[in-house]
Amino acid sequence: MKTYHEFHDGLFEGLWIDDKRVHVFLSTTDRERSTMVAEGVVGLDVDDLKKGNIIFDVVTKTHEEWNEQDVAELPEMQMIDSSKANVPLARARQQKLMVLEINPSYGGSCVILAQSFDLHNRKDWLERYILVAR
Repeated sequence: MKTYHEFHDGLFEGLWIDDKRVHVFLSTTDRERSTMVAEGVVGLDVDDLKKGNIIFDVVTKTHEEWNEQDVAELPEMQMIDSSKANVPLARARQQKLMVLEINPSYGGSCVILAQSFDLHNRKDWLERYILVAR
């Protein structure tokens, strides 16, 4: 598990969904802006976004570190048939998916299940994902 301590009490500014890629906009208490890019997204649950979403913590977990509760939080992975309760977890582990959690002190929370996550400062993110599209 990796915890991004620099975002404690920072802001969860929003996100941009781009097919199977999700860009999550974060900033520190010093207003240093970053973007977490999730590639190969297979599950996304965002709740309670408001103006001024304050972050308690940002955590990523590898497929070896998360459990049924992490998977159950994603609507796309919820089970209808309780006899197959471990199927989504086993499938996600087989695909070596990772989880990103943004837990709030105030406002929005976010859980993403994806193949990978990369954190970029905002300048590098702009150059890599926005300016190249020109």
